[in-house]
Amino acid sequence: MKVTFLIKGDPFSWKCHEALRVAMALGISCDVNLILIKDGVYALSRWHPEKLGIEGFERLIENLSYVRVKVFAEDTSLEERGLKPEDFFCEVELKNIDEIKHMIRLAEAVLVW
Repeated sequence: MKVTFLIKGDPFSWKCHEALRVAMALGISCDVNLILIKDGVYALSRWHPEKLGIEGFERLIENLSYVRVKVFAEDTSLEERGLKPEDFFCEVELKNIDEIKHMIRLAEAVLVW
């Protein structure tokens, strides 16, 4: 089964953390595309969550490599926020909006966070 997770909200909420946990769990038995757009791109940047008193995502992201989860980010969202791929603490493949739309069309399930 192909599942796409679309994270578009800020990383400061419980939603982003839960999206990553569920994506990792589904990645055990499904092919999962984790796509970050809009403010969701901040989730994988080096934003020092501990300074805000919340837990970071580094451990969750490190474990994604053990399951079938691929991580993507929309190129325009990064550009608009002044981010570059090297600002992330994991490898992220950049896609344009048309490529992302195509990935969503191919998914059997899409979860938006």
